[in-house]
Amino acid sequence: MTTPRARGPVVIIGVGNEYRRDDGVGPRVLELLGDPPGVRLAVCDGEPARLIGLWEDAGLAVVVDAVRGDRPGRIHELDLDSVGGHHGNPSSHALGLEAAVELAAALERLPGRLAIVAVEAADFRLGAGLSPPVAAALPALAARVARLAGVSPG
Repeated sequence: MTTPRARGPVVIIGVGNEYRRDDGVGPRVLELLGDPPGVRLAVCDGEPARLIGLWEDAGLAVVVDAVRGDRPGRIHELDLDSVGGHHGNPSSHALGLEAAVELAAALERLPGRLAIVAVEAADFRLGAGLSPPVAAALPALAARVARLAGVSPG
């Protein structure tokens, strides 16, 4: 993991759209976490400028998102140094997290430490509700995010 540059608040950002099936997993994780003391929770659509605005003053930013993959429900944990190691755009969003990280680095607006927790999704079609494999992974996903942020889930 990248060493924090400065102390600051902890922010957990749930990326996604609850009306695009598995893309709603980020906001669902925030629901499971409840209202942990000392932590700012935010939902974001994944647009790079909005992500940067949410994490720029954070000592730790944990981003939760759904990604494309061949094993729905599989959880991945990445840090700032490993975000650029992917080829293509595994994100379900047009520009993706990699573009936000590159832009934030160029603008010197990265958080002190960035952790990404992603789950491989099965379904990004319009509609509400998570697919069975992503719904099954939800408790483990929330627990991983809580551990990274140093909080207790819900």
